[in-house]
Amino acid sequence: MSLLLTAPPQYGEVRPLLETYCFKCHNADKKEGGADLASITADTATTKTKLWKRTKGRIDSGEMPPDDAKQLPAEEKKKLAEWLGNASTFLDCDLAKRDPGPPQLRGLTRKEYDNTIRDLVGVPFNSASEVGLPEDPAGEGHFDTLAANLRLSPVLMEKFFAAAEKIIDKAFGTDYIGQRARKLLFVAKTGPKLSEAEAARQIVTTLARRAFRRPADTADVTRLMGFYDRSRVKGESFDDAIRAVLKPVLVSPQYLFRLEMDRPGKSPGVAVDDHELAVRLSYFLWSSMPDDELFRVAEEGKLSDLTVLDTQTRRMLKNPKAKALTDGFAVQWLHLDKLATARPTTEFFPTFNNRLKDAMREEVTLFFDNLRADDRSVLEMLDADYTFANAALAKHYDLAPVTGDKTVKVPLKPEDHRGGLLGMGAILALTSHTFRTSPTQRGKYVLDVIFGTPPPPPPANAGQLKDDQPKGKKKPLTFKEQLAQHATQASCAGCHKKIDPLGFALDNYNAVGAWRDGTSETPLDVSGVLPTGEKVNGAAGLKAVILTRKDEFARNLTAKLLEYALGRELDGFDECTLNEIHAAMTKNGYRFSTMVSEIIRSVPFRQRRGDRP
Repeated sequence: MSLLLTAPPQYGEVRPLLETYCFKCHNADKKEGGADLASITADTATTKTKLWKRTKGRIDSGEMPPDDAKQLPAEEKKKLAEWLGNASTFLDCDLAKRDPGPPQLRGLTRKEYDNTIRDLVGVPFNSASEVGLPEDPAGEGHFDTLAANLRLSPVLMEKFFAAAEKIIDKAFGTDYIGQRARKLLFVAKTGPKLSEAEAARQIVTTLARRAFRRPADTADVTRLMGFYDRSRVKGESFDDAIRAVLKPVLVSPQYLFRLEMDRPGKSPGVAVDDHELAVRLSYFLWSSMPDDELFRVAEEGKLSDLTVLDTQTRRMLKNPKAKALTDGFAVQWLHLDKLATARPTTEFFPTFNNRLKDAMREEVTLFFDNLRADDRSVLEMLDADYTFANAALAKHYDLAPVTGDKTVKVPLKPEDHRGGLLGMGAILALTSHTFRTSPTQRGKYVLDVIFGTPPPPPPANAGQLKDDQPKGKKKPLTFKEQLAQHATQASCAGCHKKIDPLGFALDNYNAVGAWRDGTSETPLDVSGVLPTGEKVNGAAGLKAVILTRKDEFARNLTAKLLEYALGRELDGFDECTLNEIHAAMTKNGYRFSTMVSEIIRSVPFRQRRGDRP
């Protein structure tokens, strides 16, 4: 509960102000900056703490209302700012009232589908190359795990049918993969000799339990045994009859979706059952189905015990399959998926070839996965005395020599000008232009990825930076001066004041992340002043400023990982959860495992909304 307020601020106090000054642009049709203020009601206003916080920041900085719009008188602006401040901080964290958020119908992502096939059937499968399964959509700043985007179209269903055929062919082949697959599929209990029909029923029951990720009920087994029986009546072999069962399993909604049962409950949230919790846990950490041990613990009804849940979390985090957190979450959060199409070209940077790009990408992924595997502090993403490099990348960074193509852990010294994400070539290259750096893109990256406070999209009339200058005036000597001239436009100035000092602080790194010092012919001015009055000077100065805001970074990282785990965007009812996770992290040195385990222990991860009468 807020220390200052005992009741939520009333939306009716400010709705007339918002209607007068904001609704014209922030309505259901326009949604400028992604905000629809007009659709908010008194009932939903208390859940919009994140939106109110963002709105207050834009009003305080002078970005809203824009200069060409109707302006708030001083008294009304003060009233609105005070209300927004209260609305963005008021929380009622009573566990009995905690809302776990709207239930999600979650389909398997492409990566989850492939990983599940690997663990279910033992067949390595790349659905993108094999049948052209499309990439899963992810909204700007979000993840491909968002349930709202995982729709099953008729075209996609055809792809799954085609994939099932190819998977079955591999599973029943004569090579090593086929032999291994049949060992997984043809499982029957030991003991007295079983009849063929009894053995088939056990195989089908086990397959349904594992594929549907819950106990197989009688209806499941009876339906699937129908396919087996029809095949045998036709005179087909036992293997072919089991093969006939596998296809309907692989195209079943119970396989393609992570289904959960609705449950009645008077309180906002009711606990999911142990099997559903096991599925949430395994797809969060492994992007795949539960393994045998997790199935066993769920079947024994023990997983909902927090002690057992913690034990399973630690076990699974140590498993190599937990690298899925890096491949699934970190790659999207850090925009690494855009590195392959980064704009710098070999015409201007001859060494920036695919080999070097691969090394840069591997530096980031190994660094993040090392935090998981060694349970290190997430703050090392801001500053660390080590990185990962192979021979080519070490040479590019001018580090101590590394031998060979294998990427290894490399110690860093202060004079190396590295340590943390913002010194990594992948991040610096994907925020550059074809032939030069982009301080605006780099500053935007810091605000968006590091702090979770992205600036609004540039206005339509922002234009592009031009090298030509009006006649009779001295041409600016530096790129910084050119950009400053561009940013004097009223529609651009507010954002550029926040963005550009952050980006120019990183300008000692060229467009592909190599360190450079300015010369008399091409001077570098890496100093600047933030809107808060803080001075930054170069990468080291920027790092020092960011470290003073380490809690903002840690909270943003937690929010992103929570969204990834839940498969939905966060809202006001998640603020209590974020506060609790962050408090636990600060007590435990910001350890990676603390962040993950607290997410798994949280109300929205272990509960779903109850069906109220």
